[in-house]
Amino acid sequence: MYENTESWDKGVPVDLIPAIKHLRESFDDAHSGYGITTQVFCYSILHNEAVDDPAKEYINYLMHMKLRVGSVATQRFHDLTKQGTPPAIFKAFYDLYLGSVNFEALNIFKKLVEIGRANEMRLGIPHLEWAEAQTKNLIRYYAYRLEIWVRNVCDKQPYDPQEDIEERIHWRKWQAPMLLVMKPSRYMLYEAAMSWERNDTETSLRWLKHFADHYALHLEVSLKKAAGDAAVELAKEPKPMQTNTAEINSQIHAAQSAPNPRYMPSNARREARKLDTQATYKSWQKEYRILKQSNPNKSDVWYSQKISRMDIAKGSSAETIRKHMKK
Repeated sequence: MYENTESWDKGVPVDLIPAIKHLRESFDDAHSGYGITTQVFCYSILHNEAVDDPAKEYINYLMHMKLRVGSVATQRFHDLTKQGTPPAIFKAFYDLYLGSVNFEALNIFKKLVEIGRANEMRLGIPHLEWAEAQTKNLIRYYAYRLEIWVRNVCDKQPYDPQEDIEERIHWRKWQAPMLLVMKPSRYMLYEAAMSWERNDTETSLRWLKHFADHYALHLEVSLKKAAGDAAVELAKEPKPMQTNTAEINSQIHAAQSAPNPRYMPSNARREARKLDTQATYKSWQKEYRILKQSNPNKSDVWYSQKISRMDIAKGSSAETIRKHMKK
């Protein structure tokens, strides 16, 4: 999660929170599915290893992703993979991952526009501005997933029980291969002999942040265009005639005497807390599955400790996470 990213539920009427949580969870599902699928195939091709997919689940999901991004992006994906070089393979799956989550982000933005428009009087800001801010928060929250993805398509983290717990969780000693910045992935000329040469850890961490920043920028540019298009369409709609002064005063009085949208009875508060707890457990369970897929030979303690250092832990201990991450 980006530092200084404001909490998404700040100022949101309580009755809208379950709907927005659902949309955020759907984006989490998209990141998990698209991330794991592209990671599995990209790693397989880069390391010339067969994919274990007896039920064709990854193949089917990959086909689903191609439908999501459309024919032009799919052709670009195939053109890159046909080049056969490590940077081209990496670029093909990286772009497919970004294109797929970008589709989901824009779909969620459209739904948030509808929610915002129906509740604009209670939001305090124009509904398009509100929907764009909510979607931007969602995009930035998951930027850290790109850093994990880049490492996992290049390497499998070695398990060393004697390693410092911080290193086992964050894998900061990982060294990035040169293929990440060779054409067509980035700017350097492709040299086959140097593709898997490794960089120092400081450079590697900087490159990881670059990919996370690029993800956020790419999706936010697309979001900004979608918000602009929505504003143009809104401007085309006919506006109702202005009401007279007496009607305006009456509306102001009604608004001032209306119940506070932030008020919630005790039963509803309990239900909201219950939903929040369930959502937290679900996020741990999803992250556990992702970590289990990437690091299948680790212990439950290792998985729970890793999750406890993430934002989704919400201050919970590793032991608490361990009790709930597999249910």
